[in-house]
Amino acid sequence: CGDVHITIFEVRRGLDIHLYASCEVILGSIIYAPMPFTTNTTTTPSVPVRFPYLREVNGYMLLGYSLVHSFSSMFPRLSIIHGRELYHGYALIVMENLQLDELGLTSLINIRRGNVIIARNAQLCYANSIRWKDIIEDPKAQVILRQNRDDCAFCPTCPSACWSPTQCQQQCSAHCKGNCLTETVCCPDQCVGGCYYQNITASTDLICHACRNMRIYATGKCVQKCPSHMLKVIDSLCVTHQECTSFFMSSGFILDETNECVSTCPTGFDVILGSHCERCISGPENNYCQGACGEQHIRSISEFSALKYCSRVHTLNIYNIAAVESTETNLIEVFTAFESLEQIDHEFTIHNVNIFSTLSIFSKLKRIGITTNATMTIEENDFLTELWPLSHPPPIIQGSLNIVRNARLCLKRIEDFINYTNTRETDLQITPNTKNEYANGYLASCESNQLTLSVDRIRSLTAKILVTVPKELFFRPNGKNDYLRRPFLSVYYKTTQTRNETHFDATQSHKWLRIVEKINYNPSPHGSSFTMNVDLVSLLGATWYAVYASITSNVNTVGLYSTIGYFRTLPRQPEPILNLRGESLSRSSIELMWQPPSKPNGDIALYLIYYAPVEDRLPIDNPKLLCLMKDRGRS
Repeated sequence: CGDVHITIFEVRRGLDIHLYASCEVILGSIIYAPMPFTTNTTTTPSVPVRFPYLREVNGYMLLGYSLVHSFSSMFPRLSIIHGRELYHGYALIVMENLQLDELGLTSLINIRRGNVIIARNAQLCYANSIRWKDIIEDPKAQVILRQNRDDCAFCPTCPSACWSPTQCQQQCSAHCKGNCLTETVCCPDQCVGGCYYQNITASTDLICHACRNMRIYATGKCVQKCPSHMLKVIDSLCVTHQECTSFFMSSGFILDETNECVSTCPTGFDVILGSHCERCISGPENNYCQGACGEQHIRSISEFSALKYCSRVHTLNIYNIAAVESTETNLIEVFTAFESLEQIDHEFTIHNVNIFSTLSIFSKLKRIGITTNATMTIEENDFLTELWPLSHPPPIIQGSLNIVRNARLCLKRIEDFINYTNTRETDLQITPNTKNEYANGYLASCESNQLTLSVDRIRSLTAKILVTVPKELFFRPNGKNDYLRRPFLSVYYKTTQTRNETHFDATQSHKWLRIVEKINYNPSPHGSSFTMNVDLVSLLGATWYAVYASITSNVNTVGLYSTIGYFRTLPRQPEPILNLRGESLSRSSIELMWQPPSKPNGDIALYLIYYAPVEDRLPIDNPKLLCLMKDRGRS
């Protein structure tokens, strides 16, 4: 099934409540928000829609504005939310359900991407008693629980976590990595969201509820990628050419260029032979693919996809896009929409876009402007540090060029770009402010020299950062002391899993932690530099960190900076294990089970178990139970 929208509008139009009864996979997202309390509730009850066979949702789920008491009967088998499409960064949203007593999503095992928010459900219990980190795959994802009912008993019949007073949350052994049939039976590696036996009475292979990569539509088999003779459907299913044409409500189309099956031919493609999509060659002669690749005015990240298959556009204007959380949007995937763009005929503007640090993302762009009336404007982009690197040939530009108020774009970068393009297009018109040294780069230090940074005394919780500061930074060209220009040293650091961090990545800049030290400079008679020390404390054990230093004249600017260094802290004592519990196997043996600590602070080599007999002195209030125990003791 495709997207599911159940709102008050569908209800009023007469929703067929049996429409989704056979859905096993939702290829899009689910929005369930009937809002019965906005009308006469005696005539518009909460819609009893059920998805009895639904196992997986490709996008997100929004469940809100309803009068249901539990979602257990609506989604009895839902095991996984992929989060390939998110709602403002969220994969699961449960809000404003006035009579909701419990979530009831008892089969939910995995949320692969995105955050969770459960808020303003006045009667909801047990949202806090779910171990969300066992469900959410992304360690950076957030769970927001707010304004629900909090005065509920904590799992009265369960050892650790529960969905309701009688329904425990499924626990998996550590080696199953959250993917199991039972606590001790792991699912195959290619599964996500659990698995099941097709025939419980016979010894059969385990069947995945959902696949980690791709699933053969006809057989249900999980594969790493689709076979060459099959087509991909939304990075989830593999279908044959014949299956594709009847897949999306009997109207599927074959996108030969990417070997995909799509519901409609995308922007920049024409339908040929009834069911095939052929790329349209964009240009003035066909009105830029019948207007699809004409004037593009983009004001949000989601609108980038309109450019995905356009090789030539009339106008491209990108406005007012703020920095985003990396968990909300994978910008590397988003920027692939620019890979086809080769020419912009008349106008190219990037204004106040804080997700670009370079224009090299327009990797195939060869020309901007085909007449002297064309314009290219780059202005007020706070995180832009370069246009096109010299290693990547920039496009030919014709017309006028205006580059102003880009806080971290140095004049040298602009001049290199102009010099390169002038050798190929001599009538380029450059506005005066473009070459004004005060019009750009005012939050950056554009000198050629850099700070030298090293890391010393690395421990499990602390490290010392040494920064070598050139004395020449504190003198004007005439030799006078100018230390008041740069009185602050800032050290930025954060945990990392890669070695390719950047200083001004707009999606990550808020993730850097910062320590600021005031520089008290006293010129020494000898040497060309002096060293400052900054201590990093409260670090995590056995963890990689990225670190760099910057000297600025104001704590709110980014000035001269060092290269980024990397170091790993030493291991330390791990956090306590989780969910320790035991089960008696016989009179003389007990099986212990637990989960690893949330912060191991290093590689765990072994677990030490200490035990000792204790006298049972638990009070027994039930006389019948007391007599029964005495009888067992005598026997």
